[in-house]
Amino acid sequence: MTGIRESSGGEPTFAPAAAVADPGTVRVEPAAGARARRSSLAARAWKRRPRPLTVMAVLGVMLFALWGIGGPLFGTSTLTPTDEMVSNGPWVSAGFAGTVPSNTYLDDTYTSELPSEILFKQQLDDGKVAQWNPYGAGGSALGAIPDYAFYSPLTVPFYVLPSWLAPAYERLLEIVCSVGGAFLFLRRVSLSRPAALLGGITFAGSGFMVAWLGFPQTRVAAFIPVLFWTIERFIQERRARDAALAALPVAALFLGGFPSVAGYALLTGTAYAVVRLASEHREELRRRVFRPLVRPVLYLAGSLVAGLGLALFQLIPFLSFFGTWMIQGRSQSASATLPVASVLTMVAPWAFGTVDAKDPTQFVLSTNMVEAVSYIGAVAAVLVVAAIAMPRRGRALLPVGTWVFVIGAALAWIELIYLGGPPLALLQRLPGARALFEQNFIGRARSILGFLLAVLVAVGFELLVRVRAQEEKAWSRRRWWAVVVVAGGAASTAVMVYRGRDTMRVDAAASGQDVTKALHQYGSQIGSAAVIVAIAVACVVALRVAGRQAFIGRKQVRIVRFSAATTLIVLMAVQGAQFMQGYYPKSSKAMFYPVTDTHTFLADNLGEQRYASSYDAIVFGTGTAYDLRSVNGHNFLNADFAALLQGVPDGAVPYPTYVDFQPHDTKQATSPVLDLLGTKYWVAGPTDGVFGAVSAAARSGTTQLVPGQPVTVPVTGPLRGVSVTPEGNVPWDVAGLTKGTTIDVVIHDAGGKVVATSSQLTGARAGTPLQVAVAADSVPAGTALTATITLHASAPLTVDADNGKPAVDSIDDTDDGLRVAYVGSSVIYERLNAMPRIRWASQSTVVASQDQRVAMLASGTVPDDTVVLSDPGPAASGQPAAVRVLSDGTDSISSTVTAQGSGYLVVADADQVGWQATVDGRQATLVKADQGLVAVNVPAGTHTVTLHYGLPQQTAATWASGAVGVALLAVPAGEWWWERRRSRIGKGPVPWHL
Repeated sequence: MTGIRESSGGEPTFAPAAAVADPGTVRVEPAAGARARRSSLAARAWKRRPRPLTVMAVLGVMLFALWGIGGPLFGTSTLTPTDEMVSNGPWVSAGFAGTVPSNTYLDDTYTSELPSEILFKQQLDDGKVAQWNPYGAGGSALGAIPDYAFYSPLTVPFYVLPSWLAPAYERLLEIVCSVGGAFLFLRRVSLSRPAALLGGITFAGSGFMVAWLGFPQTRVAAFIPVLFWTIERFIQERRARDAALAALPVAALFLGGFPSVAGYALLTGTAYAVVRLASEHREELRRRVFRPLVRPVLYLAGSLVAGLGLALFQLIPFLSFFGTWMIQGRSQSASATLPVASVLTMVAPWAFGTVDAKDPTQFVLSTNMVEAVSYIGAVAAVLVVAAIAMPRRGRALLPVGTWVFVIGAALAWIELIYLGGPPLALLQRLPGARALFEQNFIGRARSILGFLLAVLVAVGFELLVRVRAQEEKAWSRRRWWAVVVVAGGAASTAVMVYRGRDTMRVDAAASGQDVTKALHQYGSQIGSAAVIVAIAVACVVALRVAGRQAFIGRKQVRIVRFSAATTLIVLMAVQGAQFMQGYYPKSSKAMFYPVTDTHTFLADNLGEQRYASSYDAIVFGTGTAYDLRSVNGHNFLNADFAALLQGVPDGAVPYPTYVDFQPHDTKQATSPVLDLLGTKYWVAGPTDGVFGAVSAAARSGTTQLVPGQPVTVPVTGPLRGVSVTPEGNVPWDVAGLTKGTTIDVVIHDAGGKVVATSSQLTGARAGTPLQVAVAADSVPAGTALTATITLHASAPLTVDADNGKPAVDSIDDTDDGLRVAYVGSSVIYERLNAMPRIRWASQSTVVASQDQRVAMLASGTVPDDTVVLSDPGPAASGQPAAVRVLSDGTDSISSTVTAQGSGYLVVADADQVGWQATVDGRQATLVKADQGLVAVNVPAGTHTVTLHYGLPQQTAATWASGAVGVALLAVPAGEWWWERRRSRIGKGPVPWHL
């Protein structure tokens, strides 16, 4: 017993014997019998009531979850970092100027994960399971692969709730899964309910589970406790249905979409199963009898294989695509570990800075906070030390081998994550482990480390709240060990705190932050953690002293023990909730992918074509959320397509999964590669600078643009923009992109007719021309125009003058193949040389060398009617054809071709893998064309050409996954049938024990 009305699973409870009267000598009246039955039911209900500490632990979980997630659960905001998104691009000019991001480390979620989820849900609502995303970076696999965790059970909220609300409930479901799985596992290994719930809070609130908000990583890690529960359940029960049950978390790990986290979990889970089985059968192993181990090992191996089988429909396409993706820069060295100083974030998550752009000190460590924060909680750290300090009781408490394994595994992962060196180097070279450790950053193993530490937290708590069966002798070896552990922990912490301060000073200076403020941040956070540690230590001492047999039964002692245990739970929940509150973004619902005038223009005019954008304009990857096809994107790139993009001047692939462009880069905006990809528009940010040649006005002194007072000056068309040059002190609102502070330009012709208008946020700098784009580059050369300029600001702006009026420079058309099509929240240029994305090639040429193909296509020397083939194929006839696009969806494209001779229908998409083609319903060959694109040879005449996603291996894998699912369902059904059969023939309900 715990001494506070708690008992753990498997722990015997005793009741006093009751005298039973002889029913033959006592007559019970019917009414009295009814009262007795009611009394008995009430007594049983009272006995089964929740224990007070269990109630407190449940309340702690609720406090942690509801406070930690907060308003997004109730629809007051959205648990997404889209407040950072709208602080860029067209959203700034569309009303979101001045937005300060609450978390600057989660941009990958709004550039990749969220847009993909929005698209998949949208297609699902239309009755389609979208396997392909055609909107970003030439197209990429969507529902076909597990990268976005669409088939994880934890993604369900996205299918039943609005997209802006779903992330909060997805996180809540993660907490339920994490806490629930930990509870089941810890109860299975004989811990009490409060200890099991506290372990669940620790894992659900660990640094990895909090920091990777919105990524698939946490949807994988949330199933780690469930995996260990099913393994332990099987080891204890040895039933076939328990082996089948273990396949489910294995499948969930793979369907979660992040292989390295699944790999760390399965590696540790396999080691755990081996240790537990070996410990259970240690006597047989000493006699070198291995037979009792064979069947359990085979069953667990079958669980792993079955879990893989359930996920085959996602894993087979993933492997098919993986071999064709551009995978670069992923190799890891033995020194690529987390900074040792990041261990301090276990107890003080904000010690090295925050993620909120409003805070004076941003996270300073060389590894970003998402990858580095290792939080488990100050109380958790104390309880881990307590568990380690009581090894004998810990071993006696848990199933044989469990305590030793958890301690050993935790130490092993700590060494690999924070120290690396020879052990990590060995794993990076070891066959079978190399793919996991050499190609993935070891810091992500914080997922499994967080679970192991959570187990130790629960064990430490359990050992403290349980009444000791006997008193320890004064200064026994166990007490000396406890002293060594506590003293060693305290000394190590003191050294890390001292060295952490030096790290803070050096890294803050290196990142250009205020060192004084950084050190204050460090000191205050470490101090706050020290206070919590002190309170936790006091509670531990109280539980240890009051847990002696001599004190049991005293009311005051029970109160002290209950209060101390409750304090630990509350502190754990509160610090964890505060960490989540401080880390989680809570963007306004209005900031969840708002539609601007830029998006509306593109939706109305883009058709089957693409746009390309500078990184200051539309944020790359977000076009998917608006069903707008772009060259920009955030996804794995087909290696051949990526090679084509390398032909864009100045680099369009800054990172292996990013496609993005530089602002005001004429060479990129006019690249022939973009012409080839059907890029109809180039989108520039309003402060990118205007393409064209500047005709400078004469200058003589300065003048002022007075807010609200228009100034008109003559200019000459064609005109892409005008500019004025600020001088002296620029007003604060004019210097920034301030909501309501704009410079307006109206262009009139000689008759007073409005030719073009523009209004843009300022962002002015002294001595730098303030350019404003206008769509007046289509007027005839030499057209006399006027520009009326009006400033809307808090104070006048001093600018260069010409005869007392502002010196207005004009920006002219340079015959560069661009035309200003729209000026609003963005400046949109029509690219006049862009080819149709779906076009006819009447000529063909074969170029075997990739380098030569890229050079030819990037030079612009290949005629528009010519396709460059990678491999020999039928020659085109040279005859023209008319192409009409019938449909252009996510997974299929259909066109009618009326050709006077044979040729190629070219589709400028990265569809070389996973796609097939038909001509008039008959299978046709989809050939590699134009370095990364595809084409279909079409004979003369009128034909319907259809391209559709259809990876043959995926169909077979889907059937295989279905068969595995049916087989797993058959296992418990077969077990049930077998037990009934045994019962009917009188041999008893013998289950399928191993």
